[in-house]
Amino acid sequence: MKDKVYVIDTSGFIAQVEFRDGTTVTVPAVVDEIMDSTSRLRFDLLKDAGLRVELPDGACLDKVRSAAITTGDASVLSVTDVDILAKALEMKSEYGVILVTDDYAIQNVAANLGIEYMTAATSGIRKKVVWELKCTGCGNVVESGKAMKSGKAVVSGKAMVSGNVVESAIECPICGSGVRRRRVKG
Repeated sequence: MKDKVYVIDTSGFIAQVEFRDGTTVTVPAVVDEIMDSTSRLRFDLLKDAGLRVELPDGACLDKVRSAAITTGDASVLSVTDVDILAKALEMKSEYGVILVTDDYAIQNVAANLGIEYMTAATSGIRKKVVWELKCTGCGNVVESGKAMKSGKAVVSGKAMVSGNVVESAIECPICGSGVRRRRVKG
């Protein structure tokens, strides 16, 4: 039987989830998101108990981005979201991985990658979903991996452009209007 590893997203620290057995792992970007003192204390306690903070493998980052494009979640995943998914994917082959997150987009991509997940404080997704991005102006359906901001392809949401987080909305590559996510399957 594979050793159990919990890969913890920010919500796992905020919700004060207990991890009685197994190894705990997170990524540096999650640590940067922990703001309140109670969550910071929970992080510190887990760190003292052996929590590992590790960067994800580059090849797994690419696989996660590809899966997020396939599900249509790429436009809403942050760099942190992609990192935590990639870390879970990386560890999945060697360990019994459980990704701890309340983020529905992360859960959807995890389900599509065959990564087991558990929620920290929400009920979680009921089924896998595929989304599309539809322009609010011209009605063009924009491929998740090809939504544009300032003329550059969006890799992941908020959106990641050339490795930087862009704080403004995604634009249609045809008319420049905003795009909205719409469920097409699931």
